[in-house]
Amino acid sequence: MEQTSRKRIGFFDLWKNPEAKNTVRLFLFSLLLFIIMVDYGTFYLTQQFKNDYIESNAAITGALLEQHPELEGELVTLLTKDVSDDEKRLGMDVLSEYGITPELSMEFFPEMTEFFRMITGFFIISLLLFFISLFLLHYQFSTRMFTRIRELTRYADEVLEGRAVSSLPEFREGDFSKLIHSFNRMRFVIQKNIADLKKEKRFLVNLMSDISHQLKTPLAALTMYNDLMAEKELSKEQQDMFLEQGRQQLERMNWLIQSLLKLAKLDVGAIQFQKRNASLTQTVLGSVEILKELSVQKGVQVEVKAVQECFMKHDADWMTEALLNVLKNAIEHTPSGKNVSITLEESKALTKVHIWDQGDGIERGEVKNIFKRFYKGKKNKKSGSVGIGLSLSKSIVEGHNGIIQVESKIGEGTTFTFVFAKDSMSGLVNQS
Repeated sequence: MEQTSRKRIGFFDLWKNPEAKNTVRLFLFSLLLFIIMVDYGTFYLTQQFKNDYIESNAAITGALLEQHPELEGELVTLLTKDVSDDEKRLGMDVLSEYGITPELSMEFFPEMTEFFRMITGFFIISLLLFFISLFLLHYQFSTRMFTRIRELTRYADEVLEGRAVSSLPEFREGDFSKLIHSFNRMRFVIQKNIADLKKEKRFLVNLMSDISHQLKTPLAALTMYNDLMAEKELSKEQQDMFLEQGRQQLERMNWLIQSLLKLAKLDVGAIQFQKRNASLTQTVLGSVEILKELSVQKGVQVEVKAVQECFMKHDADWMTEALLNVLKNAIEHTPSGKNVSITLEESKALTKVHIWDQGDGIERGEVKNIFKRFYKGKKNKKSGSVGIGLSLSKSIVEGHNGIIQVESKIGEGTTFTFVFAKDSMSGLVNQS
């Protein structure tokens, strides 16, 4: 578009514009009417002049025949034959003796004077009508052009004022249509930016509300612990207990704030994933290793099943974050002595990571809500849970052009599946 706007307009480029074509058509039509009118008027005046000439010769012939009837044949012959230069010169000499010369004023020739007046008036009227038509043509063209310009100006003002306006119609080709198309693109960009700003504003308001709401409980607990330790004499065991509980609340607040900040950055697009072709298998194994101590404490065995090592273009750190949230949730909901299984699967079109636990399962009505921020299921009674981990995992997976699927049966367990399209990965490499 920038190159088109800076391109020099050539002579023939104007004829590609419908407005210029219509103007030229109207001008040529007016010119044609003017030519037809002038041609017809000239023909009419010439006929009048011919009639006057014949009548003048008839008057002279009649006057001569009245005096000399015998000269009728000679007079008719003289009027119809070509006159020689000598005869013309002789006649001019005779007329000159009576003062009739080319220098004689037009006033002495009434017929010629009338003819001159008629032809002068005709051409003046014709030219006047022609220029009036050109003026009306220019007025019509200017009116249409400036009306469109004012409509575009009003449209631009409404867009800049943030009003909800629809796209301008684009029916024809030409520079105005291109300008309207550019205005429609501008409207789309500006309205999208305004909508994004409103969305970010709502997001910030909700974020502040979420942080305030989620920090209220641990802050109240810390305040209570501090007041108890400051106002009452406590034993060493009680002090240690309150200090430990305070430490846990601080860790919970730190984790909550970090998670909320991560979600905020993901939601506003402030994080650019550093994707590179790396082993997704190793990323999964690294996540399992991080949670090894938790799985031992819970008495849960975590198994990773991967027939082949899968390589995929991804951000290993953020993918680990997504896996940790789901895997930690699976371990915490699996009874001691049971297993959590992770399976990597790849087809020609997709790469999948299945995380299956042997917990109590999720009710059908709750499955659609588990990825909502701060949602906690009816059976989720464990302390410290604020319902933010799955929401964070969902945002990370979607940032890798993937989706999370959930299948759950009460009493049998739950399976979370990360699904990535083939174009986000580079293929399989057999283990050596």
